[in-house]
Amino acid sequence: MQAESPELLHLEDDENENNSSVFIQKLINKVFVLWPWVLLSVVLCTGLAFLKFKLSTPIYMSAASVLVQDDKKGTDFGEASMLQDFGVLFGKSSVDNEAEIFKSRSLMEQVIIELQLNVRYYIEGRVQKKELFSTRPVSVHLLEISSHTPAPEAYTIQVNKEQDSFVLIGDEKTVNGKIGDTVRLKYGKAVILKEAGFSGWDNAQALFVSINSLDATSRQYTNALRVAVANKSVSVINLTLNEVLPEKGEIILNALIRSYLQASINDKSRMADSTVKFIDERLRLVFGELSGIENEIENFKTVNKLTDVSEQAKLLLDNTSEYSKQQTAQEVQLAIVKEVEGFLKANIDNSRAVPSSLVVQDQSFVALVQQYNELQLQREKMLMSQTTEHPAVKTVDEQLRNLRLQLLSSISSIKKGIEVAISELRTRTQSFVNQISKVPAKERVFLDYSRQQAIKQELYLFLLKKREETAISKSSTIANARIIDMAKANKVPIAPNRNSILMVGFMLGLLIPFAISYGRDFLNNRISSQEDIAAYTDVPILAEIGHHEEENVIAINATSRTLVAEHFRALRTNLQYVLPQADKKLILITSSMSGEGKSFLSINLSASLGLAGKKVILLELDLRRPKISEDLKLQKSGFTNLMVSEDLDWKKWIQRSALQDGFDVLSSGPLPPNPSEILMLPKVETLFNELRQHYDYIIIDSAPIGLVTDAQIIASYADLTLYIVRHHFTYKQQLKAVEKLYKKRVLPKMNIIVNDIILKKPTYGYGYGYDFYLYGYDSGEKKTHNRKGKKK
Repeated sequence: MQAESPELLHLEDDENENNSSVFIQKLINKVFVLWPWVLLSVVLCTGLAFLKFKLSTPIYMSAASVLVQDDKKGTDFGEASMLQDFGVLFGKSSVDNEAEIFKSRSLMEQVIIELQLNVRYYIEGRVQKKELFSTRPVSVHLLEISSHTPAPEAYTIQVNKEQDSFVLIGDEKTVNGKIGDTVRLKYGKAVILKEAGFSGWDNAQALFVSINSLDATSRQYTNALRVAVANKSVSVINLTLNEVLPEKGEIILNALIRSYLQASINDKSRMADSTVKFIDERLRLVFGELSGIENEIENFKTVNKLTDVSEQAKLLLDNTSEYSKQQTAQEVQLAIVKEVEGFLKANIDNSRAVPSSLVVQDQSFVALVQQYNELQLQREKMLMSQTTEHPAVKTVDEQLRNLRLQLLSSISSIKKGIEVAISELRTRTQSFVNQISKVPAKERVFLDYSRQQAIKQELYLFLLKKREETAISKSSTIANARIIDMAKANKVPIAPNRNSILMVGFMLGLLIPFAISYGRDFLNNRISSQEDIAAYTDVPILAEIGHHEEENVIAINATSRTLVAEHFRALRTNLQYVLPQADKKLILITSSMSGEGKSFLSINLSASLGLAGKKVILLELDLRRPKISEDLKLQKSGFTNLMVSEDLDWKKWIQRSALQDGFDVLSSGPLPPNPSEILMLPKVETLFNELRQHYDYIIIDSAPIGLVTDAQIIASYADLTLYIVRHHFTYKQQLKAVEKLYKKRVLPKMNIIVNDIILKKPTYGYGYGYDFYLYGYDSGEKKTHNRKGKKK
């Protein structure tokens, strides 16, 4: 790839620097023009920002910290080790899961119900209402809290502390009552209770009460609560809550932590309760069976008058006791396994934990049950903030279903193993049973009763022991979290931030005037700068003419020192460069539409050339709406008269302008019905040829080319075309037509004159402004209210 030349790179750098300089200069000019509005806007916006700060209610942040502990590692109180026998161990508490529980809607609703947070109390302040919490005189204690209320209920309470009475004023009714009375509200019942601020309350003060629904209040506080995991390695959860009243924020956070800790204890207790319930059901069954056997033994001894058995029978009974204990234990396990199997088959909805404390022979089964219980507990926690249709909950349900099938399969294997063990123990004890058969019949029956009694007693005592252990473990259950820092509110409000609000107001004050200005520029469809012209056409700009405010249409004379006069002198100088040849002096002046100032420019360009000692003639060839004769107060006879006359004696139709060293004028004459046909007459070319011989410059004021074709007809005779566009008047879209004319070379040697630039607003061009031209010149223009001026 060929490298770019150093000269080209240097030119590109210069162009970039120039563009940056232009942008900065334009920005400076914009500031110069807008500074009064910027100052006003800054003062106004900053004042409004300060007013907003003063009227805004301060917001205070309360913060607390909680440490989530690991149950599996145990605690100093040993509660986890006591629960281990019952299969109620949990996996490590995921700090992220615990954080989600703090943000759950159900936990927040418990706090709202406990503290009645959906009821707010206000009094009238200087500017706006002020909320009360601990200092309120009375409270509206809701007996029924509606979850869904169409709109907050609003009441006004007038308290009479001397009579312990109140007046409750609502939209629909007014209730008079005594403190402690129950009143019926629009969506429920409530009791009016006395509070701490009752004794110091002013009876003339009205208390405003707003009652919202539980759902709306829950959403409000869960959105205001921020839960963050400070460091997962130590499982610390930081809680923050923003509230108008700092004391209220502290109370809410502490209540939320209490509810969380109690929920954690309830979760653990629920596991132990499941085991206790299962043992109680078995105890009732075994107790009934044991009572029945004991009654049968008593009846048997009474009927058969049997007080004791022989020494041989006692020896046989002692020998079988060891095997009987083992068989009893296996039978207990079998019964428990069958109960667990029935429990699993009934627990299709995964709503209860599985008791596993009694299944001690199969540790793999205990591990499966523990895993099942952990998932079941996780599911309950997820349901505190999510529905059963949530994808995460459905995933846990699927895992629980798979584990339940594995547990049922494992139970089937355990049952077979226990049944085999029982069968082997029965075989071992058969020899002793055969020896017992040799004992007398009455003693043999008694021994059989005694053996059954021993089995039931062993089972009953085993269940009682496990139940006691479970009850002790439940009573010593503590939460899996510990409070590090109780809730504490900041003394300084976190909002509103005075500096931030004032800074925003100040910045808005700066930006608004510029935004409006640039917005107007963006929406403006008329030309307002050189960039607008350059964006639509490549026609070069020959000169720029300022705004003329005097009534006299002639802006230049021998003694004038105004800026507009200097602009015309600059235009006269520029003509020397675009028309260097002496015989190329016919200048056509046209525009896109009427009102852009071509007649004004034609007159003053002619005057400027005349002041330079040039012989100039101005031809008024706008045969549709001529204005030059009227502006110069000349007779209208002229061009059309000449064209219809038999001879071509143009000199008799020439008029002289009133200026010293002025110029000649050929007026338009009477308006013809066919201007285009008049301009196409052969006499026109003859006239131009003769005028070239007598004058240094021939200035032609033609009709707008954007409307009619007159200018195009004259263009064939012209040496130079001055196309007039007017600042803040000519439409940008009209420049597209100018570009087409330029590209197609319809008009000879096209150059643009920008007319009527208001010099006091340096927003045009590259931003240097025209005030620098004031050096050595007077404004010299009479100030009038005619801002439009004489731009024809």
